[in-house]
Amino acid sequence: MRNRSRRPAFTLIELLVVIAIIAILIGLLLPAVQKVREAAARMSCSNNLKQLGIALHAYHDTYEHFPTGRPLNPTTGSNGPFTNYVWNVLPATTETCGGWMFRILPFIEQGNLHTPLAAVTSTTETANTINNIGSNPIKTYQCPSDPLVTQRSPGTPPSGGRALTSYVGVSGNDEWLESGFYGSNARNGIFAVNSWVGSTSARGTRMTAVTDGLSNTTMVGERPPADPVTSGGYRWGWWRGTDFNTVMSNPNRESSQVTGCPDPGYFRPDVPNNRCAVTHWWSLHTGGGNWLMGDGSVRFFSYDAGTTVLPAMASINGGEVGGN
Repeated sequence: MRNRSRRPAFTLIELLVVIAIIAILIGLLLPAVQKVREAAARMSCSNNLKQLGIALHAYHDTYEHFPTGRPLNPTTGSNGPFTNYVWNVLPATTETCGGWMFRILPFIEQGNLHTPLAAVTSTTETANTINNIGSNPIKTYQCPSDPLVTQRSPGTPPSGGRALTSYVGVSGNDEWLESGFYGSNARNGIFAVNSWVGSTSARGTRMTAVTDGLSNTTMVGERPPADPVTSGGYRWGWWRGTDFNTVMSNPNRESSQVTGCPDPGYFRPDVPNNRCAVTHWWSLHTGGGNWLMGDGSVRFFSYDAGTTVLPAMASINGGEVGGN
């Protein structure tokens, strides 16, 4: 009978050495992979903002002004107070409902979402209809670096189920003391809201009013939505909404909505599970965040610009010149 030679085998020590080498290689590779993934996410986020810039300029070409941050009452010409996100009037349109993100839906190839508004025959149906529309996640409104933004607020519309956004329009930098409170009343930005207490008659901002120059004026920035645990549910960051959801001042002084937080809130690093993270501009990118400028370009600003350059660039007519 022929003898078969035995194959050499790994010893336990050799096997452990190989496993250790593989583990070290994986440990070296993971940070590089994560950096590549974050770079891709940051680029995708920047592209989202570019798409918003194209949509906002297309809206301006159509209506000769940028969309208002609050809905417009067609009869009185009023934008309403802080609490108003929809006018119960007929016919219901993208102008009478929601914030600026609602109004640019047709310009980001999402015009079909607001089709149900045409079927509204009673003013009591309007709020439910807009909440159902707002339950649809829109990829252009979501930064891929944010793991929360792809989810929805808990529940079923209209009481819940509202889809989230990572982006917020700039209302200005001059929030003022009104009836004992600051917040949601900036008057000098592209999405100026003017008053949180009462109705204000204000159409959208025209490009000609941006005397600082469109390239020197911020229009939209990053602010991840509120964490569901620390905020008691996704309270802030609904794309169908207005103040503090899709419009905020820089610096932000909305201290009446989330109390006990640094006031004013500047662009600075934060983490999703911080209750106060929703009260200021920040991003989940390393070192800073993307900002959409009035001319449609997108710039990445470091947090070093949070208390100097960016607040100055929030106004349309302050005479400031933007920096890097």
